[in-house]
Amino acid sequence: MSAIVPTGRSLDLVLNRAGAVFSVRAGKPVAVHFGSAAAELAVCVRAVGLVDRSDLSVLALEAPPAQLSALMNRLVGATVSPGGLVCTRSAWWCGERPDRIIVVSDSRTAGRLADAQHGVAARHVTVRDLSRRLAPLSLLGRSTGRVLAALGVYGPAGDPRHATPFGRASLDGIAVDWLLQSDHRALALVPREHAGEAWLAIKRAGRPFGISCVGHEAACRYALLERSSSL
Repeated sequence: MSAIVPTGRSLDLVLNRAGAVFSVRAGKPVAVHFGSAAAELAVCVRAVGLVDRSDLSVLALEAPPAQLSALMNRLVGATVSPGGLVCTRSAWWCGERPDRIIVVSDSRTAGRLADAQHGVAARHVTVRDLSRRLAPLSLLGRSTGRVLAALGVYGPAGDPRHATPFGRASLDGIAVDWLLQSDHRALALVPREHAGEAWLAIKRAGRPFGISCVGHEAACRYALLERSSSL
């Protein structure tokens, strides 16, 4: 692990002040822990953790609706409507508009998608890399829903049954796209220039529910626990 300190982004300054230790993941500097990965894992299991997911890539697929549906069927065997969400092993496919899908994935999958636009089935598809514009922030843990309700992501009634899996909500005046991945997991796509402000706003809302900063190492261990149904 290298002692990497990213510069030039508001989120980096906030993470540095919180004691983040950085290393490179998928060619990008990420906060791997904030002092103790074991303690951070315990936070996710008992309460809720807030994670910088700068290791993820964010792409937009744009095409006429018919062509976009055909490409989705070819790539993942499903289509996604506006406000909907489709999960595959390495990506989240989010319906923003009939002619635009947002894909959040690891860098390898993002590279394959960029190459796919040159295929016959993707002749009318444009792939835009939004990774420099959007910062993914993740909520993990059993109190994730309580934080989302406090942030207003579920709407005025605070009822998750009334929320779409992929939708936009205002966070202290910042437009944020939310992926509601499960009862214990959500991802926010935040304009990168406002990511530090958004991080602090989420922490304030989550303070009554035991929120804490969590690094990449603990987030990966939590994902393993989820897959083994140990939670």
